[in-house]
Amino acid sequence: MPTIDRIEIDLFRVPLPVPMEASAAGVMTAFDMVTARITCSDGVTGVGYTVCHAGQGSAIAAICEGPFREVLQDQDPDLIEGLWRQMYKAVHYAGRGGPVTFALAAVDVALWDMKGKRLGSPLWRLLGGANPKVQAYAGNIDLNFPLEKLLEGGMASVEAGFRSVKMRLGRPTLAEDIARVAAMRKHLPDYIELMADANEAWRVDQAIRAMIQLQPFDLVWLEEPIAPDNTAGYAHLRSLGLVPVALGENHHTLAEFAALFTAGGVDMPQPDLTTCGGITPFMKVARLAEAHGLPVMSHGAHDLHIHCLGAAPNAGYLEWHAFGLDQYMADPLAVKDGFATAPERPGHGIAFDWEKLAALRP
Repeated sequence: MPTIDRIEIDLFRVPLPVPMEASAAGVMTAFDMVTARITCSDGVTGVGYTVCHAGQGSAIAAICEGPFREVLQDQDPDLIEGLWRQMYKAVHYAGRGGPVTFALAAVDVALWDMKGKRLGSPLWRLLGGANPKVQAYAGNIDLNFPLEKLLEGGMASVEAGFRSVKMRLGRPTLAEDIARVAAMRKHLPDYIELMADANEAWRVDQAIRAMIQLQPFDLVWLEEPIAPDNTAGYAHLRSLGLVPVALGENHHTLAEFAALFTAGGVDMPQPDLTTCGGITPFMKVARLAEAHGLPVMSHGAHDLHIHCLGAAPNAGYLEWHAFGLDQYMADPLAVKDGFATAPERPGHGIAFDWEKLAALRP
Protein backbone atom coordinates (compact mmCIF):
# COMPACT_ATOMS: atom_id res chain seq x y z
CA MET A 1 0.00 0.00 0.00
CA PRO A 2 1.54 3.35 -1.02
CA THR A 3 1.76 6.04 1.64
CA ILE A 4 2.21 9.80 1.50
CA ASP A 5 5.93 10.45 1.37
CA ARG A 6 6.49 14.11 0.43
CA ILE A 7 4.41 17.29 0.69
CA GLU A 8 5.45 20.50 -1.07
CA ILE A 9 3.53 23.72 -0.47
CA ASP A 10 4.12 26.81 -2.60
CA LEU A 11 2.73 30.36 -2.71
CA PHE A 12 2.58 32.42 -5.90
CA ARG A 13 1.23 35.91 -6.57
CA VAL A 14 -0.26 35.94 -10.05
CA PRO A 15 -0.76 39.33 -11.73
CA LEU A 16 -4.10 39.95 -13.42
CA PRO A 17 -3.93 40.81 -17.13
CA VAL A 18 -6.13 43.86 -16.43
CA PRO A 19 -7.02 45.39 -13.03
CA MET A 20 -10.57 44.40 -12.10
CA GLU A 21 -13.11 45.67 -9.60
CA ALA A 22 -16.00 44.06 -7.73
CA SER A 23 -18.15 45.81 -5.15
CA ALA A 24 -17.16 43.52 -2.26
CA ALA A 25 -13.44 43.36 -3.05
CA GLY A 26 -12.48 46.69 -4.59
CA VAL A 27 -9.87 46.89 -7.34
CA MET A 28 -7.74 43.76 -7.75
CA THR A 29 -4.38 43.74 -9.55
CA ALA A 30 -3.22 40.22 -8.59
CA PHE A 31 -4.29 37.10 -6.71
CA ASP A 32 -2.50 34.57 -4.52
CA MET A 33 -2.34 30.90 -5.47
CA VAL A 34 -1.33 28.23 -2.96
CA THR A 35 -0.31 24.90 -4.48
CA ALA A 36 0.12 21.49 -2.87
CA ARG A 37 2.21 18.75 -4.47
CA ILE A 38 1.79 15.44 -2.66
CA THR A 39 3.98 12.50 -3.64
CA CYS A 40 3.50 8.90 -2.54
CA SER A 41 5.97 6.14 -1.86
CA ASP A 42 5.12 4.66 -5.28
CA GLY A 43 6.22 7.89 -6.99
CA VAL A 44 2.76 9.16 -8.00
CA THR A 45 2.31 12.91 -7.43
CA GLY A 46 -0.99 14.76 -7.08
CA VAL A 47 -1.24 18.51 -7.56
CA GLY A 48 -3.81 20.79 -5.99
CA TYR A 49 -4.31 24.52 -5.74
CA THR A 50 -6.52 27.17 -4.24
CA VAL A 51 -6.73 30.90 -4.96
CA CYS A 52 -7.52 33.98 -2.86
CA HIS A 53 -7.03 37.72 -2.86
CA ALA A 54 -3.46 39.00 -2.93
CA GLY A 55 -1.84 39.10 0.50
CA GLN A 56 -3.95 36.32 2.01
CA GLY A 57 -2.11 33.28 0.68
CA SER A 58 0.57 33.09 3.39
CA ALA A 59 -1.97 32.18 6.08
CA ILE A 60 -3.38 29.43 3.88
CA ALA A 61 0.07 28.07 3.06
CA ALA A 62 0.96 28.04 6.78
CA ILE A 63 -2.04 25.83 7.58
CA CYS A 64 -1.01 23.40 4.85
CA GLU A 65 2.61 23.42 6.02
CA GLY A 66 1.76 22.94 9.69
CA PRO A 67 -1.25 20.96 10.95
CA PHE A 68 -2.16 19.46 7.58
CA ARG A 69 1.34 18.13 6.98
CA GLU A 70 1.21 16.42 10.39
CA VAL A 71 -2.08 14.73 9.49
CA LEU A 72 -1.04 13.59 6.00
CA GLN A 73 2.51 12.33 6.46
CA ASP A 74 2.82 8.53 5.99
CA GLN A 75 -0.95 8.09 5.53
CA ASP A 76 -2.88 6.10 2.90
CA PRO A 77 -3.68 8.70 0.19
CA ASP A 78 -6.80 6.86 -0.98
CA LEU A 79 -8.64 7.56 2.29
CA ILE A 80 -9.63 11.02 1.12
CA GLU A 81 -12.80 11.34 3.20
CA GLY A 82 -10.98 10.23 6.33
CA LEU A 83 -8.01 12.51 5.77
CA TRP A 84 -10.31 15.46 5.01
CA ARG A 85 -12.15 14.88 8.31
CA GLN A 86 -8.88 14.59 10.26
CA MET A 87 -7.55 17.84 8.80
CA TYR A 88 -10.84 19.60 9.49
CA LYS A 89 -10.84 18.44 13.11
CA ALA A 90 -7.19 19.40 13.56
CA VAL A 91 -8.01 23.09 12.99
CA HIS A 92 -11.72 23.09 13.88
CA TYR A 93 -11.38 25.32 16.93
CA ALA A 94 -9.48 28.00 14.99
CA GLY A 95 -12.06 28.23 12.23
CA ARG A 96 -14.60 26.22 10.26
CA GLY A 97 -14.24 28.33 7.13
CA GLY A 98 -12.03 31.11 5.81
CA PRO A 99 -8.35 30.16 5.49
CA VAL A 100 -9.10 26.67 6.81
CA THR A 101 -11.35 25.62 3.94
CA PHE A 102 -9.13 27.37 1.38
CA ALA A 103 -6.20 25.31 2.69
CA LEU A 104 -8.26 22.11 2.72
CA ALA A 105 -9.05 22.72 -0.95
CA ALA A 106 -5.42 22.72 -2.07
CA VAL A 107 -4.67 19.43 -0.32
CA ASP A 108 -7.98 17.74 -1.18
CA VAL A 109 -7.58 18.48 -4.90
CA ALA A 110 -4.06 17.05 -4.80
CA LEU A 111 -5.33 13.81 -3.23
CA TRP A 112 -8.07 13.45 -5.85
CA ASP A 113 -5.59 14.20 -8.63
CA MET A 114 -3.28 11.50 -7.28
CA LYS A 115 -6.11 8.99 -7.11
CA GLY A 116 -7.14 9.72 -10.67
CA LYS A 117 -3.57 9.34 -11.91
CA ARG A 118 -3.09 6.05 -10.05
CA LEU A 119 -6.30 4.64 -11.53
CA GLY A 120 -5.72 6.17 -14.96
CA SER A 121 -9.08 7.98 -14.82
CA PRO A 122 -10.08 11.62 -15.33
CA LEU A 123 -11.73 13.03 -12.24
CA TRP A 124 -15.11 13.63 -13.85
CA ARG A 125 -15.39 9.89 -14.49
CA LEU A 126 -14.01 8.95 -11.08
CA LEU A 127 -16.49 11.25 -9.34
CA GLY A 128 -19.54 9.73 -11.06
CA GLY A 129 -19.42 10.52 -14.75
CA ALA A 130 -22.58 12.36 -15.82
CA ASN A 131 -21.70 14.46 -18.88
CA PRO A 132 -18.26 15.95 -19.65
CA LYS A 133 -19.81 18.74 -21.75
CA VAL A 134 -20.90 21.64 -19.53
CA GLN A 135 -22.39 25.01 -20.46
CA ALA A 136 -19.91 27.78 -19.68
CA TYR A 137 -20.39 31.49 -19.12
CA ALA A 138 -17.89 34.33 -19.11
CA GLY A 139 -17.58 35.59 -15.53
CA ASN A 140 -16.37 39.05 -16.47
CA ILE A 141 -15.22 41.33 -13.64
CA ASP A 142 -15.84 44.74 -15.13
CA LEU A 143 -17.29 47.11 -12.54
CA ASN A 144 -14.44 49.58 -13.01
CA PHE A 145 -14.70 49.55 -16.82
CA PRO A 146 -16.21 52.56 -18.58
CA LEU A 147 -19.28 51.72 -20.65
CA GLU A 148 -17.45 51.41 -23.97
CA LYS A 149 -14.90 48.97 -22.52
CA LEU A 150 -17.69 47.04 -20.76
CA LEU A 151 -19.49 46.52 -24.05
CA GLU A 152 -16.27 45.58 -25.82
CA GLY A 153 -15.61 42.96 -23.15
CA GLY A 154 -19.06 41.47 -23.55
CA MET A 155 -18.63 41.07 -27.30
CA ALA A 156 -15.10 39.72 -26.84
CA SER A 157 -16.60 36.94 -24.74
CA VAL A 158 -19.11 36.15 -27.49
CA GLU A 159 -16.34 36.09 -30.09
CA ALA A 160 -14.37 33.74 -27.82
CA GLY A 161 -17.17 31.18 -28.01
CA PHE A 162 -19.39 32.00 -25.02
CA ARG A 163 -23.15 32.12 -25.32
CA SER A 164 -23.67 33.37 -21.77
CA VAL A 165 -22.08 36.54 -20.35
CA LYS A 166 -22.05 38.05 -16.86
CA MET A 167 -21.48 41.67 -15.90
CA ARG A 168 -20.92 43.44 -12.58
CA LEU A 169 -23.28 45.79 -10.72
CA GLY A 170 -22.63 48.04 -7.74
CA ARG A 171 -21.92 51.46 -9.25
CA PRO A 172 -22.57 54.53 -7.04
CA THR A 173 -26.22 54.77 -8.17
CA LEU A 174 -28.80 52.20 -9.19
CA ALA A 175 -29.67 54.33 -12.21
CA GLU A 176 -26.13 53.88 -13.51
CA ASP A 177 -26.29 50.12 -12.98
CA ILE A 178 -29.58 49.84 -14.83
CA ALA A 179 -28.29 51.97 -17.69
CA ARG A 180 -25.25 49.71 -18.05
CA VAL A 181 -27.42 46.57 -18.08
CA ALA A 182 -29.70 48.13 -20.68
CA ALA A 183 -26.71 49.05 -22.85
CA MET A 184 -25.22 45.56 -22.56
CA ARG A 185 -28.51 43.85 -23.37
CA LYS A 186 -28.94 46.06 -26.45
CA HIS A 187 -25.32 45.53 -27.50
CA LEU A 188 -25.27 41.73 -27.29
CA PRO A 189 -27.04 39.52 -29.82
CA ASP A 190 -30.50 38.40 -28.69
CA TYR A 191 -29.43 34.76 -28.38
CA ILE A 192 -26.74 35.59 -25.79
CA GLU A 193 -27.81 35.01 -22.17
CA LEU A 194 -27.03 37.75 -19.65
CA MET A 195 -26.31 37.42 -15.93
CA ALA A 196 -25.46 40.12 -13.38
CA ASP A 197 -23.43 40.03 -10.16
CA ALA A 198 -23.83 42.73 -7.52
CA ASN A 199 -21.10 41.35 -5.20
CA GLU A 200 -23.02 42.20 -2.01
CA ALA A 201 -23.55 45.83 -3.04
CA TRP A 202 -26.99 46.42 -1.49
CA ARG A 203 -29.29 46.16 1.51
CA VAL A 204 -32.44 44.07 1.13
CA ASP A 205 -34.63 47.08 0.34
CA GLN A 206 -32.15 48.31 -2.27
CA ALA A 207 -31.96 44.84 -3.80
CA ILE A 208 -35.74 44.75 -4.16
CA ARG A 209 -35.71 48.07 -6.02
CA ALA A 210 -32.93 46.79 -8.25
CA MET A 211 -34.70 43.50 -9.00
CA ILE A 212 -37.89 45.30 -9.98
CA GLN A 213 -35.97 47.48 -12.43
CA LEU A 214 -33.95 44.53 -13.76
CA GLN A 215 -36.98 42.42 -14.64
CA PRO A 216 -37.35 43.68 -18.24
CA PHE A 217 -33.86 42.42 -19.13
CA ASP A 218 -34.65 38.72 -18.55
CA LEU A 219 -31.48 37.99 -16.57
CA VAL A 220 -30.60 34.34 -16.05
CA TRP A 221 -29.82 35.36 -12.47
CA LEU A 222 -28.84 38.18 -10.14
CA GLU A 223 -25.86 37.11 -8.05
CA GLU A 224 -25.14 38.11 -4.45
CA PRO A 225 -27.28 41.24 -4.31
CA ILE A 226 -26.88 41.34 -0.49
CA ALA A 227 -24.37 40.02 2.08
CA PRO A 228 -24.02 36.22 1.81
CA ASP A 229 -24.67 35.66 5.52
CA ASN A 230 -28.18 37.14 5.32
CA THR A 231 -30.01 33.86 4.72
CA ALA A 232 -33.38 35.28 5.76
CA GLY A 233 -32.87 38.19 3.37
CA TYR A 234 -32.17 35.81 0.49
CA ALA A 235 -35.24 33.76 1.30
CA HIS A 236 -37.31 36.96 1.18
CA LEU A 237 -35.79 38.11 -2.11
CA ARG A 238 -36.37 34.73 -3.72
CA SER A 239 -39.97 34.60 -2.47
CA LEU A 240 -40.75 37.74 -4.49
CA GLY A 241 -40.16 35.89 -7.77
CA LEU A 242 -38.66 38.94 -9.47
CA VAL A 243 -35.28 37.66 -10.73
CA PRO A 244 -33.65 34.25 -10.03
CA VAL A 245 -31.15 34.51 -7.18
CA ALA A 246 -27.62 33.06 -7.25
CA LEU A 247 -24.99 32.82 -4.52
CA GLY A 248 -22.54 30.42 -2.90
CA GLU A 249 -18.97 31.52 -3.57
CA ASN A 250 -18.75 32.90 -0.01
CA HIS A 251 -20.29 29.86 1.66
CA HIS A 252 -17.49 27.80 3.16
CA THR A 253 -19.16 24.76 4.73
CA LEU A 254 -21.73 22.12 3.89
CA ALA A 255 -23.76 23.31 6.88
CA GLU A 256 -23.99 26.83 5.42
CA PHE A 257 -25.34 25.44 2.15
CA ALA A 258 -27.78 23.20 4.02
CA ALA A 259 -29.15 26.22 5.89
CA LEU A 260 -29.46 28.21 2.67
CA PHE A 261 -31.29 25.41 0.86
CA THR A 262 -33.59 24.71 3.79
CA ALA A 263 -34.52 28.40 3.98
CA GLY A 264 -35.34 28.46 0.27
CA GLY A 265 -32.85 31.27 -0.28
CA VAL A 266 -31.33 30.40 -3.65
CA ASP A 267 -32.29 29.40 -7.20
CA MET A 268 -28.76 28.93 -8.53
CA PRO A 269 -26.27 27.68 -5.92
CA GLN A 270 -22.65 28.44 -6.84
CA PRO A 271 -20.19 26.57 -4.61
CA ASP A 272 -16.49 27.13 -5.19
CA LEU A 273 -14.24 24.20 -4.35
CA THR A 274 -11.34 26.58 -3.65
CA THR A 275 -13.32 28.23 -0.84
CA CYS A 276 -15.46 25.39 0.55
CA GLY A 277 -12.73 22.81 1.13
CA GLY A 278 -12.11 21.07 -2.18
CA ILE A 279 -13.69 18.48 -4.41
CA THR A 280 -14.91 16.35 -1.50
CA PRO A 281 -17.35 18.94 -0.06
CA PHE A 282 -18.20 20.41 -3.48
CA MET A 283 -19.70 17.10 -4.56
CA LYS A 284 -21.69 16.91 -1.31
CA VAL A 285 -23.12 20.38 -2.02
CA ALA A 286 -23.98 19.24 -5.56
CA ARG A 287 -25.87 16.21 -4.23
CA LEU A 288 -27.62 18.33 -1.61
CA ALA A 289 -28.69 20.78 -4.32
CA GLU A 290 -30.01 17.87 -6.38
CA ALA A 291 -32.04 16.66 -3.39
CA HIS A 292 -33.61 20.13 -3.17
CA GLY A 293 -34.44 20.17 -6.89
CA LEU A 294 -31.76 22.73 -7.67
CA PRO A 295 -29.02 22.88 -10.31
CA VAL A 296 -25.41 23.37 -9.24
CA MET A 297 -23.13 26.02 -10.74
CA SER A 298 -19.49 26.81 -10.05
CA HIS A 299 -17.44 29.87 -9.22
CA GLY A 300 -13.93 30.37 -10.60
CA ALA A 301 -11.25 27.67 -11.12
CA HIS A 302 -12.97 26.39 -14.26
CA ASP A 303 -10.19 23.90 -15.03
CA LEU A 304 -11.05 22.07 -11.79
CA HIS A 305 -14.80 22.65 -11.64
CA ILE A 306 -15.29 21.16 -15.10
CA HIS A 307 -14.69 17.75 -13.48
CA CYS A 308 -17.13 18.35 -10.62
CA LEU A 309 -19.88 19.55 -12.95
CA GLY A 310 -19.08 16.79 -15.44
CA ALA A 311 -19.87 14.34 -12.64
CA ALA A 312 -23.08 16.06 -11.48
CA PRO A 313 -26.41 15.15 -13.15
CA ASN A 314 -27.79 18.53 -12.04
CA ALA A 315 -24.92 20.55 -13.53
CA GLY A 316 -25.90 24.07 -14.54
CA TYR A 317 -23.23 26.56 -15.64
CA LEU A 318 -19.45 26.57 -15.39
CA GLU A 319 -18.09 30.01 -14.55
CA TRP A 320 -15.06 31.00 -16.60
CA HIS A 321 -12.70 33.39 -14.84
CA ALA A 322 -10.16 35.01 -17.17
CA PHE A 323 -7.59 35.43 -14.40
CA GLY A 324 -4.58 34.57 -16.50
CA LEU A 325 -3.70 31.10 -15.15
CA ASP A 326 -3.87 29.57 -18.63
CA GLN A 327 -0.42 30.90 -19.50
CA TYR A 328 1.07 28.84 -16.66
CA MET A 329 -0.37 25.48 -17.69
CA ALA A 330 -0.23 23.14 -20.67
CA ASP A 331 -3.41 22.33 -22.62
CA PRO A 332 -5.73 24.83 -20.89
CA LEU A 333 -9.46 24.23 -21.04
CA ALA A 334 -11.26 25.68 -24.07
CA VAL A 335 -14.83 26.77 -24.75
CA LYS A 336 -16.67 26.15 -28.02
CA ASP A 337 -20.21 27.14 -28.94
CA GLY A 338 -20.93 27.95 -25.31
CA PHE A 339 -19.68 24.67 -23.84
CA ALA A 340 -16.49 23.35 -22.22
CA THR A 341 -15.60 19.67 -22.22
CA ALA A 342 -13.75 17.92 -19.40
CA PRO A 343 -10.46 16.35 -20.51
CA GLU A 344 -9.81 12.61 -20.59
CA ARG A 345 -6.33 12.96 -19.08
CA PRO A 346 -5.89 11.12 -15.73
CA GLY A 347 -6.62 13.18 -12.63
CA HIS A 348 -7.61 16.78 -13.30
CA GLY A 349 -5.26 16.91 -16.26
CA ILE A 350 -3.58 20.21 -15.32
CA ALA A 351 0.17 20.39 -15.93
CA PHE A 352 1.64 23.57 -14.45
CA ASP A 353 4.76 25.25 -15.76
CA TRP A 354 6.58 25.30 -12.42
CA GLU A 355 9.60 27.16 -13.79
CA LYS A 356 7.39 29.98 -15.04
CA LEU A 357 5.45 30.07 -11.77
CA ALA A 358 8.67 30.22 -9.72
CA ALA A 359 9.15 33.83 -10.84
CA LEU A 360 5.87 34.72 -9.11
CA ARG A 361 6.86 33.80 -5.55
CA PRO A 362 6.18 36.90 -3.39
